[in-house]
Amino acid sequence: MTFIDGFSRYTWLYLLKHKSDVIVVFKNLYALIKNKFGNTIKVLRSDNGTKYINQEFEHFLVSNGIEHQTTCVNTPEQNGVAERKNRHLLEVARSLMFTMNVPIFFWEETIKTATYLINRMPLRVLDNKSPTELLLNSNDFIVAPKVFGCVCFVHDYRNDVRKLDPRAVKCVFVGYSPTQKGYRCWCPSEHRFFVSMDVTFREYEPYYI
Repeated sequence: MTFIDGFSRYTWLYLLKHKSDVIVVFKNLYALIKNKFGNTIKVLRSDNGTKYINQEFEHFLVSNGIEHQTTCVNTPEQNGVAERKNRHLLEVARSLMFTMNVPIFFWEETIKTATYLINRMPLRVLDNKSPTELLLNSNDFIVAPKVFGCVCFVHDYRNDVRKLDPRAVKCVFVGYSPTQKGYRCWCPSEHRFFVSMDVTFREYEPYYI
């Protein structure tokens, strides 16, 4: 699920298991915006899906003074910003996967990375500014961008590493951590993620051939 700020076009992405989770993530987004930006959501525009049109969701909107605008039936162009954004996300995600032969089971990491990059891409509609620049007054990458799906080596700081063991773990680069200043890397041999800044990249070498 995506939520898009009408002013900056900044996108918040949430991966859901059930449609019933929509109200939970919207409440979390509402609290995030209120706490981080000292502002509140004034208007929510959505389609007529049952995930938005239900008693619990409407009660939360009304109790917080949020105006709910919905599109007419079979008129997706009335919510054109969201439609175009979702199409853009899928196009970038497909490009990331196809370029380095990334398997489909990495779709979650791919769509999160696509959102991260799009939020930092200059847009013509924003006078060649990025959504992040307009919303946060900065377009800095938390870490330098790297080629999604490439081979990378994560320095191994674990205490059980012996003197003659390799000092790095071969991984595939799958994105950026939302909570840490580091790269998100998947180690197929150990079936685990590493988040680290101490990573060596082979950006022109795909992990999956």
